[in-house]
Amino acid sequence: MPTAIIIGGGLSGLCVARQLHSQGIDFQLLEATDRVGGRIKTDVIDGYRLDHGFQVLLTAYPEAKRILDYEKLDLKAFSPGALLLYANGQKDRIGDPLRDFSSLFPTVLSNAGNLFDKLRILKLKNRLAGKSIEQIFRQAEKSTQSVLSEDYGFSPKMIDRFFAPFFAGIFLEKDLVTSRRMFDFVFKMFGEGDTAVPNLGMEEIPKQLVASLPKDSIQCNARVSKIAGQTVYLADGSTFSAPNIIVATEATGLVKELTKVKTVHQSTTHLHFIADEAPVEQPLIALNTNKKRLSNNICTINKVAKGYASGDKNLVSISIVGNTDLSEKELAKAVQQELATWFGNATQGWQHLHTRRVQYALPNQRSVQNEIPLKEIKIRDGLYCCGDFQLNGSINAAMKVGYEVGHLISAEIGALT
Repeated sequence: MPTAIIIGGGLSGLCVARQLHSQGIDFQLLEATDRVGGRIKTDVIDGYRLDHGFQVLLTAYPEAKRILDYEKLDLKAFSPGALLLYANGQKDRIGDPLRDFSSLFPTVLSNAGNLFDKLRILKLKNRLAGKSIEQIFRQAEKSTQSVLSEDYGFSPKMIDRFFAPFFAGIFLEKDLVTSRRMFDFVFKMFGEGDTAVPNLGMEEIPKQLVASLPKDSIQCNARVSKIAGQTVYLADGSTFSAPNIIVATEATGLVKELTKVKTVHQSTTHLHFIADEAPVEQPLIALNTNKKRLSNNICTINKVAKGYASGDKNLVSISIVGNTDLSEKELAKAVQQELATWFGNATQGWQHLHTRRVQYALPNQRSVQNEIPLKEIKIRDGLYCCGDFQLNGSINAAMKVGYEVGHLISAEIGALT
């Protein structure tokens, strides 16, 4: 009988496993799907690498820096800023001249906002650089929308043309009701590191985490149906028992049957196309600034990381905030028609490769934290839960809560021996 059973092989579950393993504590990790990774997975279709939704790693994340080997991940960075797509068909660029001098004049001349708006971005970057993460998460909570206008003084034009589409793609909600704590934290991370993807796709992150764990302690295609006492029952009728059980599923999974958790979440739809010509030649995210937009953000992902595409074709990655009622075929056609505004009739020649609808993409983030009380980790003696929904929707939070749960269990086991 193992000392611990971990249910769920996402980042949180893997970080629990790594912490237990580092302390010499044996475990059995049960993952319902065919491989670990949770929401961070990459499928390979016809030689193209398709992440499960538009995902990036902010290299300034403290937990990621502590746990991951960036060099082995072979990270490829986006250029700071974004290409802005206006409703009249014009394009514009806004960047970070302090990190990419070539973006100085495009940023100064950008129609995204006035000169004072651009100076306020620099001021905000410096302000957040002087705040610790702990200070950021101790701030009174208010919406991102209100803090941008009321506290930081950005014009409605700057908010509509840059902040709204940029952070809608991150928070997966268009009204910017996400807590200002999360906005400040993410903006700080953008300013202190790169926005990057592993050259072979985001699944390289969980692959790296699992590589140091004993293979016989990981069981995939093992869907848990219930927990009774210290026994875990699988859908196929088999059982596992252990004095410590950790439930590391997403909030809408098994964990909601065991304790009160925040199940409200954000959804996204993600499309991939193959194109002869790259719609965005630079390693940039393009933002659709039209308020009635369907597509939110677009990039030619192989221009960021060559490993995502094979041959001389381009892989176009397009994200939609939320879900739509359109069929897969209708949605692909609507996206191509919409993007023709900026990229011309070439979009009609794009080959639709795949559409993925991610129902649970992020936990709701109207209220977030960065430290987790013991009562939110421990359901009862011998039963624990962990996931990013307990803190905030980020790779950093998933890793942090996983490590903290693993540390708590290790300490409790150590106190008993």
